[in-house]
Amino acid sequence: MDASRKTFVVLALSEYRELMHQYEVHLKNIEEDRRHRRLLISALLRAKQRAILKTGTEWEVMLNMDDYTFARHFRVTKPQFEYLQMKLQENGIKKEHSQGLPPVPVTKKVLMFLWYMANQNSFREISDRFDVSQSSAHRIILEVLHIMSTMGQTFISWPNTCEKAASAAAFHRLCGLSGLSGIIGAIDGCHIRVQRPHIRGGDCA
Repeated sequence: MDASRKTFVVLALSEYRELMHQYEVHLKNIEEDRRHRRLLISALLRAKQRAILKTGTEWEVMLNMDDYTFARHFRVTKPQFEYLQMKLQENGIKKEHSQGLPPVPVTKKVLMFLWYMANQNSFREISDRFDVSQSSAHRIILEVLHIMSTMGQTFISWPNTCEKAASAAAFHRLCGLSGLSGIIGAIDGCHIRVQRPHIRGGDCA
């Protein structure tokens, strides 16, 4: 190989090494840009999460409602609420600690339960109103429901055989229907007006 060809090969190899070096630097810059972009997106997401505020951060104001407003929202009076809270505490409900977050007081738990039962909101709405996570709202309401189910026999007593017979006789006299017997009462009822058909309309009487 003559000198001119050797010079050409050396120059070509030198140019190739320079291009490869520039390409590696370019790849590093791209990777660095991607890393910075990921860090920026992560920081923005964290900032957005911190900016999300629940409307129920001041849930204690519910206790300052006047009696009428409190009963309208929770379907119980304030004395009834305080009595229920006392009975729940006697049966094992206590404030809750969760993953280093502030504890959920018993009062808040009872208010959450009553609000759920009175308004049938979703757990997302309960979470927002009382400033807890959706999983905490679900867990707390299930906890109170479980304790309430164990307290049922304290407040609900079913009639014995003699009481059932007396109630059935009284109901039979009240209704005056000879075909109905053994009925101890009616929970609820309503009259539904039905337009009778022209044919066999008497069957609807």
